Parts: sequence; C-alpha cells; structure tokens
Amino acid sequence: MNPLLKSVQIALQNATQKEAIVYINKLVNFCIEKENGKVLNEWPRELIQLLVAYHIAKNTIIVEEEGDKIIGLGMWYNCNKDAGLSFIDNWEPDTDGDAIFIGFLNAIDTKTFKRITERFIEVCPDALHKKIIMLRRKRGITTRIETNHKLFNKILAI
Repeated sequence: MNPLLKSVQIALQNATQKEAIVYINKLVNFCIEKENGKVLNEWPRELIQLLVAYHIAKNTIIVEEEGDKIIGLGMWYNCNKDAGLSFIDNWEPDTDGDAIFIGFLNAIDTKTFKRITERFIEVCPDALHKKIIMLRRKRGITTRIETNHKLFNKILAI
C-alpha cells in the first residue's frame, strides 16, 4: 500500500486538524461544483476528499483563490510515460519518471486558467521537459491524450 496515502487516510479519519479539514472540504466543494462527469465520474464525496488531501500532502496541487472563494484548482501526478488510469485508480505513489499526469484542472475563467498554468510551471519546471498525459472522457469513452510543453505555450497565449 502507498504509505503517504495511508497517512492521509488516518489523518482524515482522526479529524484532529479541524482547519485543514475545513480547507480540504472547501476544495472538495469546488471539485464537485465544477465536475461535469468527465473527470471524477460520480466519485463519492469521501473519495474526492481523500484525493484532495493526498495531493496537498504530496504538494501536487495548485489552488487559486479570490478572497474566500476558490476560483481554480489543478492537481497532477509525477509518473512514467506509460502510466494510465490504473496508476490513479490504484493510488500508486508518484515517481521521478519522465511524465506528468494532469489529474484535475478547472478554473472559473481564462485568466485564472492561465494563472494556474503559470504557477504550475513555476512549481513543477520539469513539466517543460516531460511528456504531459491527460485523459478525456467524451460520450462515455475515455481517450488518453499525450502532449508536451507546447500545450503550456498555447494556454499562455490565450
């Protein structure tokens, strides 16, 4: 089992960090509000809470806020270029591999989306040299999309 995941599960179950739980739930609410059935695919709230807390613990999350309101959120995994949905479904630990798997990315507007992208490149400069992997669900079919740093140039040029 993934030791970091186990640690996060225990922390959530113990609920001793009240302020952290409130913040995590705020992020969970954003994920649920912005979910369109194509990313979290009707996951129960508790699983989304675990997902958000796990990304906070491994420092693979970017949150954009405006006052008290969450306006954008991005989460990713460090992995090998052959990683697929099973990497996420099995809660495998991140690796120092040759790819980055974008797990969740949503913003209220283009300006915020660009800001998340800029912050992602600052926090994870390796993204400019690694394969970028995403999954897209359309009409019930999941498609793997592979790209590279040129995606960021397109986003930043919007």
